[in-house]
Amino acid sequence: MSIRVTLAIIAMAVLAITNPSHAGTLTSDTLAAGSQSGSRDRQYQVYVPDNLTTPAPMVMALHGCSQTQANVMNEWGLQAAADQYGFILVTPFITSYDGLRNQNCWGFWFDQHRHEGAGEPQDLVRIGQAIESQYSVDADRRYITGLSSGGAMAEVAAITHNEYWAAAASASGLPYGEDAGSVSLSGQCPGSATFHSVSRVASDIEQELNDSYPIPMMVLQSENDCTVVQPAGRNIRDAHLRVFGDSSHDTPITARQSESDCSPAYQNDYQCVHTVYGNGDGRSVVETVFFDGPINTANSTDTNHGHFWVGGVNGSEGPWAVRAGPSYPDIIWDFFNRHSRTGSVSNGQPTITVLGDNPLDLTLDQSFSDPGATATDPEDGNLSVNADCSSVDTSQAGDYTCQYTATDSDSNTVARTRTVRVTDPSAPTASCATEIASPSAHVTAGRAEKGGSFNLRALSLTDRQDIGASYDTWSSVTLHEGEPGTWYAAEPEACRTGGGNNGGGQPCEERYGSNLQHQNANRAYYQMGYFTVGGDDALGAISGGYNWVYEAAPGEYRVGQCP
Repeated sequence: MSIRVTLAIIAMAVLAITNPSHAGTLTSDTLAAGSQSGSRDRQYQVYVPDNLTTPAPMVMALHGCSQTQANVMNEWGLQAAADQYGFILVTPFITSYDGLRNQNCWGFWFDQHRHEGAGEPQDLVRIGQAIESQYSVDADRRYITGLSSGGAMAEVAAITHNEYWAAAASASGLPYGEDAGSVSLSGQCPGSATFHSVSRVASDIEQELNDSYPIPMMVLQSENDCTVVQPAGRNIRDAHLRVFGDSSHDTPITARQSESDCSPAYQNDYQCVHTVYGNGDGRSVVETVFFDGPINTANSTDTNHGHFWVGGVNGSEGPWAVRAGPSYPDIIWDFFNRHSRTGSVSNGQPTITVLGDNPLDLTLDQSFSDPGATATDPEDGNLSVNADCSSVDTSQAGDYTCQYTATDSDSNTVARTRTVRVTDPSAPTASCATEIASPSAHVTAGRAEKGGSFNLRALSLTDRQDIGASYDTWSSVTLHEGEPGTWYAAEPEACRTGGGNNGGGQPCEERYGSNLQHQNANRAYYQMGYFTVGGDDALGAISGGYNWVYEAAPGEYRVGQCP
């Protein structure tokens, strides 16, 4: 049956918003501070898809430093995943915090915030319990994930409250019990950090656990991350195997069950490898998603340290977020869906997979052939899909949609959409101009508009990103022009790929990785030592040696970073 959205006021009036781009309801609320040490008032948002089958899974997602719950909700592609897969999405905000830390960081390294019944992990459970008091949540399917400090806190939550959560996923996070020295704050690439030994991490986990449930963990990390550097992800993997693996499956070699390319991925999988480690009983102890990701991101506020969430086709180029790469929302949900606490299989709604590109780009008068979609259901197996692409008209430039629907034997119907973009090659191209001004000046010049509560925020004109307070006359914000009259907070893709009138040319791409990783990515070859492809620069004879390389010309790689 459909879930009823009954909103209980916990500490402040709830602001209910119907999101125009998603078929569901978004609400905001605040949980009052609890009695435990380190507890604070916590703001959070909840997204509930329409026609949700109950009891429903719950996924809690934690922002990283310098982010908020709105970044997670709007830019990580998780709302679309909630629509597709049928789960309640919860995004808490750190709101306020103690101790010396960067803006909005979860306090994974503070002792009072990494034990059961204390601080932030207990507040997260309390938020989960508040959600369960309002909505019909499946107690067998409570999940938590996060990025950076949020990924580290997801790991803390998994250890301190493994009696509550069913599984966890840490994206660019850190092992349990680590301190602030485990984060590279040098501002350099490659980064450098110090880590506790795997045996110490395993011992810290064992001392904290008070429930025998072997909570499954997924670890997602770019090998080129210069903020949370390897071996952070490998240490999470190895410590969990020592603690939760049986005597025959407690190392990466003995516990490895399978290895495959990461799927799905948007535009580029960056040589991503998905490895499953388990005890041979059909469930995973740990799964890793390691890939050779880019260093630079499109968002001008980022540090260009290869540290980000990959939102996939439904994500955006927000702060510390990219679209291209292994699609975190889909990969993480697949992992969660295979790991309920009891191993039961959900009899929820069908799942539709849109085949081919989405969005699908065509030029004017180009023939259109719908790549189609497939649908499956836990009870019914494969289902027929009804596709409606009747609105697509390639004789006129514009954005069109294909609608796909599928219905199971319980009359649960789900829908997915493909965007078909028809462009006119002779139309004006992106100017790629930039303007630096205060948020207030951008509003006055028509490059931004007022929005948010009481019009107190300035939103970039075209991509509607929050660039600051609408009354702010003192800050400096860069906006980018795409086609004349369109303005973006993130540099438009046409400008990043040389499609604008800015002189063209592909931006320099640089990669930091081992010699073997460079060889596997066709940036290097081996001949009595490793050398760059095209440039023939020597990298050394050791496969595990690390080097920077950059593409000096198409197919020509040189040692070093972009000039």
